[in-house]
Amino acid sequence: MAGDWVTILCMSKYSAKQDAILRAGQKILARSFDLAEQNSATNQQFTPEQIHQLRVNTKKLRALVQLYRPYCGKNAIKSVEQKIKRVADAFSGARDAHVMYATLCALVEVYSAEELHNVKPLLQYYAGKHQNIHSAPPALDLHKALHTIAETWQKKIRPKRQPDFEQGLEHSYQKARKLAFDAESLDEDELYHQCRKWVKYYLYQVQLSPYKKTPIVKPYVTEIKALAELLGQFHDRCELERALNKLLNKKTSHIQELESAATLMLSWLVEQKRADKERCQHYFQQLFSQTHNPVSH
Repeated sequence: MAGDWVTILCMSKYSAKQDAILRAGQKILARSFDLAEQNSATNQQFTPEQIHQLRVNTKKLRALVQLYRPYCGKNAIKSVEQKIKRVADAFSGARDAHVMYATLCALVEVYSAEELHNVKPLLQYYAGKHQNIHSAPPALDLHKALHTIAETWQKKIRPKRQPDFEQGLEHSYQKARKLAFDAESLDEDELYHQCRKWVKYYLYQVQLSPYKKTPIVKPYVTEIKALAELLGQFHDRCELERALNKLLNKKTSHIQELESAATLMLSWLVEQKRADKERCQHYFQQLFSQTHNPVSH
């Protein structure tokens, strides 16, 4: 079954032997098909670990597609991205609920045990949501969705010339660099979120590139990975903040213990988000000091 999509992708006018980006995409799709087949064989729900891996695979695929930007039109890239995003979105509810609950628990650990009883109603509330969402199966046929990604890639990605990693990496580096300095100067959460997206694209692109094992690149990748994780942590805190504010506006807000716990947690989030931004800014200055992408041959 997995062999079908390899044939589909290789039917395009550029072959896997010529296109390193395509070869990397094939490997990621193959791993995704393996996960889908394992799940079909056991006829069980996807585990949190499988969901996480599938979503990472979709992010890597989206990162690879960005490498075609110097060679293809935006509409072509967007059409492939939409198919990839459909797979990610199918698992977003379960994954987001898991991350939100984990973020809440991690934040509680930062503060004294004396406050634990004050936020216990909130922990119980999100533990219930986590369980309910995880029990719902994804509303898509994963095999079919993965085949659609392969078919759309073959149909829409028509490079003007033979693509390589280097020009795509330069594009992603410039996007991430600009967003990093904009986020630092304007101090807007949304800019940090956009920066997170492009830093992760850049990280995955470098990790999948031919340059990943060179002595100069390896320590740089370690630092980029640390920044990506920090920006991801900041994003998770923002999502929790948004959910708590939404909770306070719901009918459940009349439950005083839950309302008090949400208000306390929001005050903690403000402190943690400020600390996250300061740490991010340190990495921005360190990693984006060069005007051009430092990762190449």
